[in-house]
Amino acid sequence: MQRAVLGLDIGGANLKAAHTNGSACLHPFELWKFPGQLPAAISDLLRIMPKSDFVAVTMTGELCDCFESKRRGVEAILDAAKIAVETTPILVWTTTGSFRDKEDARADYLKTAAAN
Repeated sequence: MQRAVLGLDIGGANLKAAHTNGSACLHPFELWKFPGQLPAAISDLLRIMPKSDFVAVTMTGELCDCFESKRRGVEAILDAAKIAVETTPILVWTTTGSFRDKEDARADYLKTAAAN
């Protein structure tokens, strides 16, 4: 049985999603202006995408100057993703060339930051 995966790229100016069924969407979102609205923006994007068994996250938005550090940016993005996807498991792409669970990705934030 093949699993459905939704890829989610959280950048500083755009949110992008792509599903294993071939659908994709780009949603402009100025993270540096509205960091507190990130969970809602991700939720809006996910509402128009098919359901999935996993959400695979990449990011560059943590580099925005609205975050005091890369660590805080990674934490904020992972928190927002968790709120938005609710109970769907999250895997996070890292610079090691592999996916990690969100707790490991949070702890090793330097390998998570700008890994896309």
